[in-house]
Amino acid sequence: MMKEKDELTELCVKIERGLEISFDKLIAFKKYKNTPFVFERNGNIVEMSAEEVESEMNESKKTKSYKKENEVHLVNEPSKKASPKG
Repeated sequence: MMKEKDELTELCVKIERGLEISFDKLIAFKKYKNTPFVFERNGNIVEMSAEEVESEMNESKKTKSYKKENEVHLVNEPSKKASPKG
């Protein structure tokens, strides 16, 4: 069971890193083309420059690094608080 959990944890880390790399490339592309990011936020259409998005993401990373848990919990994994039946 631990081996499977370790493999899933490693896979999650790799996926997160891949998404970070992809987003960094998207920001670089938007800077190169000098085009804004366009998205919906709180029901409004928002346009932001690549620099603004990058700055906002960096601030978000700083905040999340304090709150982020190091442990991954599988959906079907029993809680550690649950007492074994028997």
